[in-house]
Amino acid sequence: MTDQSKSFLTQLEAARTQDPAASAKAQMQLIGQWIAACPVEFFAELREKSPILPAPAFTLVTRFEDVRDVLTLNEIFTTDLLKQNMLKFIGNTVIELPPSPEYEQRKSILRLAFPMEDLGRYRQILLEESAALLASLKPETPFDLVGYAKKLPAAAIKRYLGLGELPVDKVVEWMHDINEGAVRNLANLPQLNQPAAAARAEVKPKIREILQRTKAKLPGGAPAPEPPFWERLFGTVQPQLKVEPPAEPNVLERYLMMQSVPTTYTADEDIVSSLLFMMSACVDLTATAIANVVIELMQRPEVLKDAIAAAHQDTDDEIAGYVWEALRFRQPSPGVINTCSQDYTLAQGTEFEQTVKAGTLVLACSISAMHDPSAIEAPTEFKLGRPRHLAYTFFESGLHTCHGKYFSMVQIPLAVKQLLRLGVPQAVDAFPISQGYPEQAFQIKIARS
Repeated sequence: MTDQSKSFLTQLEAARTQDPAASAKAQMQLIGQWIAACPVEFFAELREKSPILPAPAFTLVTRFEDVRDVLTLNEIFTTDLLKQNMLKFIGNTVIELPPSPEYEQRKSILRLAFPMEDLGRYRQILLEESAALLASLKPETPFDLVGYAKKLPAAAIKRYLGLGELPVDKVVEWMHDINEGAVRNLANLPQLNQPAAAARAEVKPKIREILQRTKAKLPGGAPAPEPPFWERLFGTVQPQLKVEPPAEPNVLERYLMMQSVPTTYTADEDIVSSLLFMMSACVDLTATAIANVVIELMQRPEVLKDAIAAAHQDTDDEIAGYVWEALRFRQPSPGVINTCSQDYTLAQGTEFEQTVKAGTLVLACSISAMHDPSAIEAPTEFKLGRPRHLAYTFFESGLHTCHGKYFSMVQIPLAVKQLLRLGVPQAVDAFPISQGYPEQAFQIKIARS
């Protein structure tokens, strides 16, 4: 891990050897460790001394203005790298498309299938699923925070999408393996690709089966059966009951009903891919966020006390301020990888001005941007009431701003609020070092507040 007596940049330089391959591997291992365990401290040094850092695998961009450029200049900083693995493990989705008429059409259809007007319905699903998960929780009894954090978004999103019959535990497992291959496997490692391919092969047929059964229940989904001969002969054919569309359609039902209109038609296989993408995007990052918020609050006892009081106000807005500020210090993901499609100069007019060459992979470090003192007031303080458009860049920005942003803004605070309403969480296990996806269980207990 980190040698606290030396600067991060000094340690990176010390990792250089005469063997370029060995140097690259050693440097990237250090960067990976620091991003996982101490991103706030690591990025603070980069912002001050080397805010645009060319590393062996990608260039890190850490200052607020430069991160904003990378996230919003979508024709220059593209999702080309992500596209390859998304197509391989998920299929056609909106996220891999460049600015284009196709993007606009598919994004518009996605908004119709997955609309903001459903936030109230989704909130009710979350309340029901969180109550079920927390029903057996007893005071002072060890409880796996990670299990709760993973199962709640998995249970809620599959119900909302129209895939409720999928087993929760398998959804957690499938979505993690697919995310590892489609999003995180920048080096195309076989040990990540193989589980992703296996998960895709297992879950996609199940979604196709649900799609076909759902289609048959919708108006026009199944042809009327041919009446028996004698009924036709004597004119005694019974009238068929008219099939009405569902009063509150789920996402799958909306997609299928839109197939009857050419401008909103989406092929069955693309619907399967869209549903799989929405699940994969929701489960992993949300699970990490829920666990990270609780862990960060537990490490700040006075803040935790105030957050518990806010949770008892029984409004998501009261707890949301604590949630977003906790995530600013312990973010589920350090940022997003883009491919620079043409030479572009970042930090123009400053002492750190640097031209990023075409073909370079760029990590826009959003967690660093959220601590940049040039844009964020008192960034080292845990402070409520920050302007969200500046201080909280979890959902990225530009063309590929997270479509489920507003659902996550309901989901994460509600998950934390329901847990804190039960009492004071206390660690049973040692606090995890990594801020990324929680692979291992983390036992806590709830003390009466």
